[in-house]
Amino acid sequence: MIRIILPLAIVAAMFLGPMYSYPSDNPVSGRSEQSIVTGDKFIGGVINCVRRLEVPLGKECASEAVVNKSKLPSQVMSLAAVISIAAAAIGVVGLLPFIGRLTSIVTLLAGLSALCAMGIFLATMMGTKTGLPAVQWGAYLAAGLALVTTISGLSGMRGR
Repeated sequence: MIRIILPLAIVAAMFLGPMYSYPSDNPVSGRSEQSIVTGDKFIGGVINCVRRLEVPLGKECASEAVVNKSKLPSQVMSLAAVISIAAAAIGVVGLLPFIGRLTSIVTLLAGLSALCAMGIFLATMMGTKTGLPAVQWGAYLAAGLALVTTISGLSGMRGR
């Protein structure tokens, strides 16, 4: 059951959580404020395709978020979300006793892909003007869930 919940929790953290903030001017008050960018900007296209029950691959499901003049974080986060959704779907089938090891491998793959995606995102944020202090709790939550998912996949491969 945990191999279903953890990949979905990664996707929820990447989609709903705030990823980073940047200073912006408020035209109404004339003051500088912090604007927060959520993960919807990065994986919103994938989630919309899943909601429409379409395969979340291709140009129509791609997110065009740019961080530090690069679309790589958005592309990698979208791929990690697709792998995590697939891992959760396979985890439902993995509740049958003879398919348990397959779910562990796919759960491990989902955790590692999300870890890589968040690592690329954080490395890209290091190159921006605002740097790592601008990274919000949603990115760290997604990275932590990815680590726990990786550990869960490794534990399942041991037979637990």
